[in-house]
Amino acid sequence: MEIYTYTAASHMGPNTESHLFTVPSLSYASPIHTHDFFELFLVTQGKARHIVNDACQPVTVGTLVFIRPEDIHYYERDGDHDCEFINICYTREAMNHVFTFLEKAIDPQNLLATVLPPVTVLPASETERLKDRLERIRLVPDKPQAAGLLRAMLAELLTLFFWKQQRTREDAIPPWLEDLLLQMQRKENFVEGVQRMYELSGRSPGHLSRVFRSLLHTTPVLYINQLRLDYAKYMLATTDLGIMDIALSAGFNNLSHYYHLFKKEYGLTPLAYRSLHR
Repeated sequence: MEIYTYTAASHMGPNTESHLFTVPSLSYASPIHTHDFFELFLVTQGKARHIVNDACQPVTVGTLVFIRPEDIHYYERDGDHDCEFINICYTREAMNHVFTFLEKAIDPQNLLATVLPPVTVLPASETERLKDRLERIRLVPDKPQAAGLLRAMLAELLTLFFWKQQRTREDAIPPWLEDLLLQMQRKENFVEGVQRMYELSGRSPGHLSRVFRSLLHTTPVLYINQLRLDYAKYMLATTDLGIMDIALSAGFNNLSHYYHLFKKEYGLTPLAYRSLHR
């Protein structure tokens, strides 16, 4: 079977560091191929069989896969199901810039040295949020600005979903805490607040507070507030929802407290932040 080889110059264009496009159906997916650039793809509808490096990775809605240069892959139908996915391509140079920027937060070898490409499955809310974000970037007419947004998004995705920070045995985050942190990133959980965190953890409030201070150098309440602020910041910059509606949607029932935390974190009021970033 012939293996096609795509190059960054031919696939993305000369002097272009990233490229974003949607594959609406497996009928339009590339045949078996490899390439000299990096690629992330996010499944947005349906499901498929992702055949990569002579192995099969089943993918469904929310699956995010990190494809490295020289990975050999293609897609097959899973029964009668079709599949839609979004591809984001990056040159080696762009990826190396992001690795350098992240320094020790990401060990590239954890992403590059495995036989199969790294894969994660995003929660439904995070999948929709990322899909919406990519659609907005696609509409940016200025190519350098769009490239900057894609590079910033890459750093965020690697940190949030492919994080493999090196730790000693003494300060390693236990699996139950990693799972809790991932669950708390879902909007339906962080809006419920610290009580929801206690329920999901199965630990006492005192024990959870000690673990957060020891391993994360924060408290459960501060961690949740940060998740809420990040969500509110994103909604301010990307939607036309009212400021009070955004605060309530993020889980802040006290508008004055929301304003205080937001200005303390970002140095601007929510209205000033929206004016600056729209």
